[in-house]
Amino acid sequence: MKVSKKAKFSTSVLFFIFLSISISPLFSQESEGTFILKLEPFVSEIKLRKKVLKQLESGALEWGISGNQFVTTLANKRFLNFDFPYMTRYGTSKEIKLKPGKYSITCVGFNYKGGMSVDKVLKKGAFFNLDVLSFEIVENKITVLEILPIIEKSQSLLVKMYSPDLKVKIIEDDQVKIEKTISKRGENSINWDEYDGDLKFKK
Repeated sequence: MKVSKKAKFSTSVLFFIFLSISISPLFSQESEGTFILKLEPFVSEIKLRKKVLKQLESGALEWGISGNQFVTTLANKRFLNFDFPYMTRYGTSKEIKLKPGKYSITCVGFNYKGGMSVDKVLKKGAFFNLDVLSFEIVENKITVLEILPIIEKSQSLLVKMYSPDLKVKIIEDDQVKIEKTISKRGENSINWDEYDGDLKFKK
């Protein structure tokens, strides 16, 4: 029995379609790299009372990633227009998968300087350090953001508060690429009331 050329062509087309459907998930999977935020136990540059020490030991860092921007905050996150789904406690780490690419690091810093209202507290004490560092996510490789919280004391006339400086190491391919404190107020910092970007709610 002879098989027509048309039948052969139809069989070939069906086989090709079946093969494409079978293998397409293998090619459609998005490539990913591993990101680890490692938050070291805090160290203190000042002597702390046992009560304060116990409170600080339960501290944590809140952070999130949107697009290619990593943001962490020392100010209360409810005043920021950004999603902070992760809370990593001192001495622990968090691992997530990210798309390959370059990610910038922004820190919303805070040093308590007093104020009789929330607006005044933020105006005096909060600031933005935008794009202070960046890290690279590479497919099937690990990038580590290692953060050491260093406790310092902020003080007004009536209240003493203890807040960390965040000393960051970026580790790629098991090599420390850069080390920098991201939470200090500097010449490139933007004061809370002077910032009009997307990280603040619009009035």
